[in-house]
Amino acid sequence: MLTNKAQSLTYDFFIALAIFFIILTIAMGYWYYLTVQMEDNARRNLASKTLLSASQVWFKEGYPKYWDISNVLELGLANEGKINSTKMEMLSQLNYSKVAYLLSLGTFNLKYEVYNKTNLIFQFPINSDFSSAKNVYKIERIGILDEKPVKVRTIIWD
Repeated sequence: MLTNKAQSLTYDFFIALAIFFIILTIAMGYWYYLTVQMEDNARRNLASKTLLSASQVWFKEGYPKYWDISNVLELGLANEGKINSTKMEMLSQLNYSKVAYLLSLGTFNLKYEVYNKTNLIFQFPINSDFSSAKNVYKIERIGILDEKPVKVRTIIWD
Protein backbone atom coordinates (compact mmCIF):
# COMPACT_ATOMS: atom_id res chain seq x y z
CA MET A 1 0.00 0.00 0.00
CA LEU A 2 1.29 3.42 -0.96
CA THR A 3 0.93 6.42 1.29
CA ASN A 4 1.10 9.96 0.11
CA LYS A 5 3.35 12.16 2.16
CA ALA A 6 3.26 15.90 1.86
CA GLN A 7 6.46 17.67 1.26
CA SER A 8 6.80 20.18 4.09
CA LEU A 9 9.47 22.50 2.66
CA THR A 10 9.18 23.51 -0.97
CA TYR A 11 10.62 26.17 -3.14
CA ASP A 12 7.36 28.08 -2.86
CA PHE A 13 7.82 28.32 0.88
CA PHE A 14 11.35 29.74 0.55
CA ILE A 15 10.26 32.24 -2.09
CA ALA A 16 7.37 33.40 0.09
CA LEU A 17 9.72 33.68 3.09
CA ALA A 18 12.21 35.74 1.06
CA ILE A 19 9.46 38.08 -0.15
CA PHE A 20 8.21 38.47 3.43
CA PHE A 21 11.68 39.44 4.68
CA ILE A 22 12.19 41.88 1.80
CA ILE A 23 8.87 43.59 2.57
CA LEU A 24 9.69 43.61 6.29
CA THR A 25 13.10 45.17 5.60
CA ILE A 26 11.59 47.85 3.37
CA ALA A 27 8.92 48.63 5.97
CA MET A 28 11.50 48.90 8.78
CA GLY A 29 13.72 51.16 6.64
CA TYR A 30 10.79 53.43 5.80
CA TRP A 31 9.75 53.56 9.47
CA TYR A 32 13.30 54.54 10.46
CA TYR A 33 13.37 57.22 7.74
CA LEU A 34 10.07 58.68 8.95
CA THR A 35 11.28 58.69 12.56
CA VAL A 36 14.44 60.58 11.60
CA GLN A 37 12.40 63.07 9.56
CA MET A 38 10.00 63.68 12.46
CA GLU A 39 12.89 64.25 14.90
CA ASP A 40 14.54 66.63 12.42
CA ASN A 41 11.29 68.58 11.97
CA ALA A 42 10.82 68.79 15.74
CA ARG A 43 14.38 70.11 16.14
CA ARG A 44 13.83 72.71 13.40
CA ASN A 45 10.56 73.82 14.96
CA LEU A 46 12.24 74.23 18.33
CA ALA A 47 15.06 76.22 16.70
CA SER A 48 12.55 78.47 14.92
CA LYS A 49 10.63 79.15 18.12
CA THR A 50 13.85 79.82 20.04
CA LEU A 51 15.15 82.13 17.29
CA LEU A 52 11.92 84.13 17.14
CA SER A 53 11.78 84.39 20.92
CA ALA A 54 15.42 85.53 21.10
CA SER A 55 14.84 88.15 18.39
CA GLN A 56 11.79 89.54 20.21
CA VAL A 57 14.17 90.86 22.89
CA TRP A 58 14.87 93.86 20.66
CA PHE A 59 11.21 94.89 20.62
CA LYS A 60 10.02 94.41 24.20
CA GLU A 61 10.83 96.29 27.39
CA GLY A 62 11.64 93.44 29.70
CA TYR A 63 10.97 93.32 33.41
CA PRO A 64 11.36 95.55 35.30
CA LYS A 65 10.73 98.17 32.63
CA TYR A 66 14.02 99.96 33.29
CA TRP A 67 16.10 97.00 34.43
CA ASP A 68 19.80 96.96 35.18
CA ILE A 69 22.29 94.11 35.43
CA SER A 70 21.45 93.44 39.08
CA ASN A 71 17.65 93.21 38.85
CA VAL A 72 16.77 91.94 35.36
CA LEU A 73 14.11 89.20 35.40
CA GLU A 74 12.99 89.36 31.78
CA LEU A 75 15.30 90.58 29.06
CA GLY A 76 14.05 93.35 26.79
CA LEU A 77 16.05 96.00 24.96
CA ALA A 78 13.34 98.47 23.91
CA ASN A 79 11.46 101.34 25.46
CA GLU A 80 8.63 103.25 23.79
CA GLY A 81 8.95 101.21 20.58
CA LYS A 82 12.65 101.97 20.07
CA ILE A 83 15.84 100.15 20.97
CA ASN A 84 17.27 101.55 24.21
CA SER A 85 21.03 102.10 23.81
CA THR A 86 21.54 102.00 27.59
CA LYS A 87 19.97 98.54 27.79
CA MET A 88 22.06 97.48 24.82
CA GLU A 89 25.22 98.51 26.70
CA MET A 90 24.00 96.67 29.83
CA LEU A 91 23.49 93.54 27.73
CA SER A 92 27.23 93.61 27.03
CA GLN A 93 27.87 93.68 30.78
CA LEU A 94 25.63 90.69 31.50
CA ASN A 95 27.18 87.27 31.75
CA TYR A 96 26.45 85.16 28.64
CA SER A 97 25.12 82.28 30.76
CA LYS A 98 22.64 84.63 32.45
CA VAL A 99 21.43 85.87 29.06
CA ALA A 100 21.07 82.28 27.87
CA TYR A 101 19.08 81.45 31.01
CA LEU A 102 16.82 84.51 30.67
CA LEU A 103 16.12 83.65 27.02
CA SER A 104 15.64 79.91 27.68
CA LEU A 105 18.08 79.00 24.91
CA GLY A 106 18.54 75.40 26.01
CA THR A 107 21.29 73.81 23.93
CA PHE A 108 21.46 76.65 21.41
CA ASN A 109 24.16 79.32 21.30
CA LEU A 110 23.36 82.95 20.56
CA LYS A 111 24.82 85.97 18.83
CA TYR A 112 23.29 89.43 18.35
CA GLU A 113 24.52 91.91 15.76
CA VAL A 114 23.29 95.44 15.01
CA TYR A 115 24.16 97.21 11.77
CA ASN A 116 23.58 100.76 10.65
CA LYS A 117 23.52 101.31 6.88
CA THR A 118 26.95 99.81 6.31
CA ASN A 119 28.77 98.99 9.56
CA LEU A 120 28.49 96.61 12.48
CA ILE A 121 27.83 98.85 15.49
CA PHE A 122 27.07 96.26 18.20
CA GLN A 123 27.55 92.57 18.82
CA PHE A 124 26.93 90.27 21.74
CA PRO A 125 28.92 88.29 22.72
CA ILE A 126 32.07 89.75 21.27
CA ASN A 127 33.95 86.52 20.60
CA SER A 128 31.50 83.93 19.36
CA ASP A 129 32.34 81.51 16.59
CA PHE A 130 29.80 79.34 14.84
CA SER A 131 32.08 78.04 12.09
CA SER A 132 31.95 74.51 13.53
CA ALA A 133 28.19 74.63 14.14
CA LYS A 134 25.99 71.82 12.92
CA ASN A 135 22.99 74.05 12.15
CA VAL A 136 22.85 77.85 12.02
CA TYR A 137 19.59 79.81 12.11
CA LYS A 138 19.40 83.55 11.45
CA ILE A 139 16.71 86.21 11.41
CA GLU A 140 17.13 89.86 10.46
CA ARG A 141 14.72 92.56 11.57
CA ILE A 142 14.56 96.33 11.38
CA GLY A 143 14.54 98.50 14.51
CA ILE A 144 15.02 102.11 15.53
CA LEU A 145 18.16 103.08 17.47
CA ASP A 146 18.92 106.73 18.23
CA GLU A 147 16.14 107.81 15.83
CA LYS A 148 17.78 105.95 12.92
CA PRO A 149 16.83 102.62 11.35
CA VAL A 150 19.16 99.71 12.08
CA LYS A 151 19.25 96.07 11.05
CA VAL A 152 19.15 93.68 13.99
CA ARG A 153 20.48 90.19 13.30
CA THR A 154 19.84 87.31 15.69
CA ILE A 155 21.79 84.11 15.13
CA ILE A 156 21.45 80.83 17.00
CA TRP A 157 23.27 77.56 16.37
CA ASP A 158 23.76 74.10 17.81
